[in-house]
Amino acid sequence: MNWKFKIIFALFVILPLMGYSESSEKPTGANTDALQQCLREYREEYGIPGIAAVVLTSKSILDIGVDGLRKLGETDSIQIDDRFHIGSNTKAMTGFVAGVLLEKGLIGWDTRIIDVFPEFFETARDVYKNKTLQNLLSHRARILPFTSGREFAQLPEFKGSYNEQRRAFTGWLLQQEPVDIDTTRGYTYSNAGYGIVAAMLEKVSGKSWEQLMEDELFEPLDIAGTIGWPAYGDENQPWGHYWETDSEKVFPHNPHDEYQLPKICNAAGDVSMSIRDYAKFLQVNLLGLNGKDTILTAGTYEFLHPCIDSATQYGIGWGLREHEGHKVSRHNGSAGTFYCTALIFRDKDLALAIMMNAVTPDAEKAIAELREKILKPYLE
Repeated sequence: MNWKFKIIFALFVILPLMGYSESSEKPTGANTDALQQCLREYREEYGIPGIAAVVLTSKSILDIGVDGLRKLGETDSIQIDDRFHIGSNTKAMTGFVAGVLLEKGLIGWDTRIIDVFPEFFETARDVYKNKTLQNLLSHRARILPFTSGREFAQLPEFKGSYNEQRRAFTGWLLQQEPVDIDTTRGYTYSNAGYGIVAAMLEKVSGKSWEQLMEDELFEPLDIAGTIGWPAYGDENQPWGHYWETDSEKVFPHNPHDEYQLPKICNAAGDVSMSIRDYAKFLQVNLLGLNGKDTILTAGTYEFLHPCIDSATQYGIGWGLREHEGHKVSRHNGSAGTFYCTALIFRDKDLALAIMMNAVTPDAEKAIAELREKILKPYLE
């Protein structure tokens, strides 16, 4: 496979805590065996090596399970604390960290790119000079998409530390032709915009995006999150799997090969964590949407999620959709070898996440059918 031109950071938005929750370490629901059977059924039917799912409220995990293999061709089974790559669902976490820095007074939603980087004022196109942090996080800054490897392959070389590369990438982006806003959806999806966000957060905080994720999200929520493929730094973690079109088969993706997501944009989609740890992130969002202050104030959580009464389909790292008559904050993410989906029901104290360590032509169909089956008893 020629990874150089592979689609990366694919959104698939189908538009796509320990100290802060009351959840226990073990599932409290009575349907765990049923969930396990359901995961096995869909995994086998759709040829997925490994799969995980969780259903939760703001107070507890109702059901959680995993099934399958860490890597095709080997016998190690997926474990409950194994990490999956969550792709573009990382965006909600970058938005979360931006909210933390806002509440610390280091930045505002209306802070402009050139307020943080005044040195780019002269070289930036006029269309970008009033674009703000909120515009970037909600995909309304008209920044180039960078949703394919081909776009990255055409970039000039940015040297220095990751921070320096992101700053240089920001300056380069501000000189490029803007894209049009999709008038139907009200935004035009851009991974590159989140690269600028990372550069802005780094400048105002004095910390790298990676360190901010650790200090402001992973550590407070007791999440064992990592940047990059799960097995890159730990050979006992799951491998991703990609679909080979010629052979029509799924193959393991070597986490050390040339296909690595560019660090200039990893704030858009390069985090890995377990299904149990991801539940902690969903749970703290549920608490905030239920009006409870935790790491962030309830008002900031409301700001991160799309307004139910608005025609706007994208908030900050979350899309707005309807599911069986319910308004949900929703996001899907994949970089081509893993797949993650998450739904937070805005009118119910309920959330669901599903993760897979493969992407196939039927991945979205499998996720959609599995989502319906798992949610059915909770929505009746």
